[in-house]
Amino acid sequence: MSKIKKAQKPFTFFSTSLLVEITGKKAHHLKEFIEVLKTIDESSIFYHVHHSFREYNFAPGKYSNDFARWVADVLEENSLAEKLAAINIADFTCLAGLRDRLVEIITNHLNASVEIRKASPGREFYFLRAVAIINPSSYQAWTLGQFTECLQKVGMRSLYHHFFDARLRLGHKTNDFSNWIDTALGRKELAQKIEQLDPYFMTMDQLKGKIIELCLAEEEKEYHLLDLTRFVAKKIINKVIRKQS
Repeated sequence: MSKIKKAQKPFTFFSTSLLVEITGKKAHHLKEFIEVLKTIDESSIFYHVHHSFREYNFAPGKYSNDFARWVADVLEENSLAEKLAAINIADFTCLAGLRDRLVEIITNHLNASVEIRKASPGREFYFLRAVAIINPSSYQAWTLGQFTECLQKVGMRSLYHHFFDARLRLGHKTNDFSNWIDTALGRKELAQKIEQLDPYFMTMDQLKGKIIELCLAEEEKEYHLLDLTRFVAKKIINKVIRKQS
């Protein structure tokens, strides 16, 4: 008889704390900015692109990354800011690729520019980087139902770690949730649905709600199938009993 699928290895929810450090690198204008961008630690790029999503439960605003925000607010290069903000970060699974795309956009803009605008004193772009301290939580899941229950309880920093950190900073090909649901539970369709969610166009609360909604729908299908299997098995058993009597 069918039963609820249990993974051979549980999903452990982790959370991260960030130590933000000053790199000592800064830029007064785009030419300086792009030279630093080419060589700065990948952790700096990740921080400036993502920290708004980690620190707030609401959408971070028109420009979600620090690069676009500085270009717009300080240099008043709005067309470039729009292009930097329009990068679909979900298309990238490594920071090297994202760095190359940022450099390409800014280089094209500089090649077409007739004026290099400078930041006023005190408004230069200061490059920061973050060191992540990763800790396991007390939440573990062996089944999809347990996973959904744990996800409802964990904080947003755990969601951030498994959805943002894992996919880009740690270089995984997908988010941790989809990877476990696919490889440990064999639910490829559900894993793909979660992977298709774009976390850059919703709040963290909305992202969490969408994942839970998809998991609950999958659980409902599973319980319906179990009920159907039990019903069929009961009919077969009754039929055998009748034949024997």
